[in-house]
Amino acid sequence: MVAGLGGLAVLLTARWLSPDPSGAGTHTQLGLPPCGFLYLTSLPCPGCGLTTSFAYMAHAELASALAAHPVGVILFMLTAAALPVSVAGAVRGWSLEEIYSRVHGGRIVLALAAMALVVWVVRIGGLMLS
Repeated sequence: MVAGLGGLAVLLTARWLSPDPSGAGTHTQLGLPPCGFLYLTSLPCPGCGLTTSFAYMAHAELASALAAHPVGVILFMLTAAALPVSVAGAVRGWSLEEIYSRVHGGRIVLALAAMALVVWVVRIGGLMLS
């Protein structure tokens, strides 16, 4: 149930945020500093755009969310899916570890990391070619 409540808090926060039109930087509305990697290298980090993507998804702007960070769209949907899964787990008495195992959490994490890496390489490649 805790995971579901945490997911709900993330989704509500995303709804509260105003997506940054640049595609990154939305996280600074939470009091977080600008991306250090971007500042030092003038290149986006693998996570640049994730918060913006979440905010766009929370405002039902799929195309803008995909442009900000495609993996953010998937993470948003997984976060939303955590709500009913968490309730089902609480009703059945499953621990967080048991839920993680049942949904193959390790595989999901690896797949998301691989996708984020591919998106990052494509972004960097596009910037280097332009």
